[in-house]
Amino acid sequence: MGEFFAMGGYAFFIWMAYGMTALLIVAEIVTVRARYQRALHLARHSEAHEAAAGAQLKEAE
Repeated sequence: MGEFFAMGGYAFFIWMAYGMTALLIVAEIVTVRARYQRALHLARHSEAHEAAAGAQLKEAE
């Protein structure tokens, strides 16, 4: 089992590559979720703003 984790003397580089890949995947998931939440918030805000503007136009008539 120790041989597997030592990876023929290249363990540091291999495990660092695995670690960096895992870190980047987690970072991508976090940023995608944040962008999605922001887009959803902006869409809801825009929709509410348009509805309020439409109500004001109806009152003005």
